[in-house]
Amino acid sequence: NDCPDMSAPNDSTARPSPPAGGRRARTIAVTSGKGGVGKTFISANLAAALTRRGERVLVLDADLGLANLDVVLNLHPKITLHDVFTGKAKLEEAIVRAPGGFSVLLAGSGMVEYSRLTPEVREDFMKVMQTVVPRFDVVLLDTGAGISDVVLFAVSLASEVLMVATPEPTSLTDAYATIKVLAMQQRRQQVRLVVNQATRPGDGRNITAQLQQVLNRFLS
Repeated sequence: NDCPDMSAPNDSTARPSPPAGGRRARTIAVTSGKGGVGKTFISANLAAALTRRGERVLVLDADLGLANLDVVLNLHPKITLHDVFTGKAKLEEAIVRAPGGFSVLLAGSGMVEYSRLTPEVREDFMKVMQTVVPRFDVVLLDTGAGISDVVLFAVSLASEVLMVATPEPTSLTDAYATIKVLAMQQRRQQVRLVVNQATRPGDGRNITAQLQQVLNRFLS
């Protein structure tokens, strides 16, 4: 994987121009069935790689209660989504430049009020998405793990889904369960898969093929 340039400045506010021609951003939810599989690391590196291709990229930390994107990027935000939701700051003030040149919108960690999908959280999150999507080429939603209502809502806001798993049986089982829920509840017909921490060349493709066989057998 390509790694972000950690020497880049990280304290400047990012104010990107709208994409050329009025295009709306590709919205990609980076999610997983199980925690600890490297989902946030994948999000950051994918954002850095897309930025080097000339894309305007925003990574939105959608794990509202247990955010850790700031730790991965070694950022110390003064303003987070929590401040935006509570009206203490404007959205533009919460969007900052990350190492790697892309923009990030960080969430506060340990906020128990965001562990449930209340009508207020739903409305605030949708307002944020409606504002940022027209301003970027790609918006990556770094969601929480599993199938909680908060995670599923965040995924529902994205047009594409990138599932991250490891070769461990528990990770693959949870990935299958999550894909099953997305297929049944959100009518998802395509989910991309990244097998992280594979030890040998070809392991990712083999594991993907095995998971596809299970999906073909048990899901229409």
